[in-house]
Amino acid sequence: MASPQIRVNVSLHPGQAAVFNSPARFKVVVAGRRFGKSHLAAYLLGMHAMMDRKVLSDGREVDLTIEHGVYYVAPTQDMGRRIMWPKLKQLLGYARTGGLIVNENINDGWLELLNGRRIYVKGADNPDSLRGLGLSFVVLDEYADMKSFVWDEILSDALGDVEGEALFIGTPKGKNHFYRLFMGALEKPQFNPYTGAAEDWAEWEAFHFKSTDNPFLSDREKKRMLGGNRTLDTIRQEVEADFLSGGGKVLKPDWFPIVDRAPKGEGVFTFVTVDLAGFKKAEGTKVLRSDKTVVCVTNTLGEDWHIKDMKYGHWDVRKAALEIILAVRDNPGCRLGIEQGALKEAVGPYLEELMRSYGRYVTVEPLRHNNQRKQDRIAWALQGRAERGRIHLVRGAWNNDFITEAADFPDPLAHDDMLDAAAYVDQMAKAYYVDPEDMTEWSPLDQELMTY
Repeated sequence: MASPQIRVNVSLHPGQAAVFNSPARFKVVVAGRRFGKSHLAAYLLGMHAMMDRKVLSDGREVDLTIEHGVYYVAPTQDMGRRIMWPKLKQLLGYARTGGLIVNENINDGWLELLNGRRIYVKGADNPDSLRGLGLSFVVLDEYADMKSFVWDEILSDALGDVEGEALFIGTPKGKNHFYRLFMGALEKPQFNPYTGAAEDWAEWEAFHFKSTDNPFLSDREKKRMLGGNRTLDTIRQEVEADFLSGGGKVLKPDWFPIVDRAPKGEGVFTFVTVDLAGFKKAEGTKVLRSDKTVVCVTNTLGEDWHIKDMKYGHWDVRKAALEIILAVRDNPGCRLGIEQGALKEAVGPYLEELMRSYGRYVTVEPLRHNNQRKQDRIAWALQGRAERGRIHLVRGAWNNDFITEAADFPDPLAHDDMLDAAAYVDQMAKAYYVDPEDMTEWSPLDQELMTY
């Protein structure tokens, strides 16, 4: 059935229009309160529901019918009805007064339009109600408040028949699955940075807006949102739409001052500590683990640490070995420590080969967990020392990433590979409690005193 030619006046501010006009199949919108996320969603729901045909990526055209639903999914169905039901009715209007709605069922949560297609208002709290129907479009509102499997295991597959589209909208709630989705859409890696699985992000686009990006809000209202009795963290999350995590509860960012150079000379020791991750396949792009391999170079002087440099990435075993040897080459007299285990054994032969090539030989000291949890190991090594101003970062492009990890720690969804590499220095840099000059030279026992 062909859709009647009915015009709907669309009134969007520039931020909403950017999302509305995006050709991306999957859109992830992170925005502060009162930006107008639900208003934007209502327009897109109406537009997709009025479509009768769609051209697929292979050029085929398919008819869109009542069998291809358009879903609005809120964390609960009650919330969805309160937020979207009146907005859709106001926007689309009833056919008897020149609008598009010909029928409705509030109990089952659907509105039927002139072309016979339906918009459903659903709740993620009842995931079984989301199954069964093929979809051409879905909005997941406040996705951070839903379980990730609602999209991963139910709704994403329901879009398959007609290459349906999806809009994710919400305000941040820590670094959870919404954060992962946003970062994937923003950075478009060739793999999922959190599962390590191969993934194609080419069809995704990420958007980020503050509440104050809504020009329809008055200056007085914007000022109120940024003031009052709200804490800084509340403003950052709810208004500026920042993904907050650990919030500096263990490691505060201002504990890591940035300096221009590391100390040299007498009493300075240099350590290269390595936190190895699962290696990327040399012949392809699939990453087996999401962690980064980190090579950390630190100068110590007494109790003070100066982290000189950090190299990190999702490397294959040859690349990891090369970065380690380059760090050793550039820091003569350093000690090298690598976490004990299968990954150390895997990189060992490549290190030996490169040592011969570069003429730079160094003993690899095994670093051990000692049955400590990773979070405990990092906290015990860094927290007290950093709080006393004993850890300095030498100015470099890696500083922001390190400080971000420190601020997020110990959130299990945030990376901590750089922190772990730095924490290993504590295991290697053991202070002398006796001056080496006062230590007597070892000599064998007199043969007459030895017993067998």
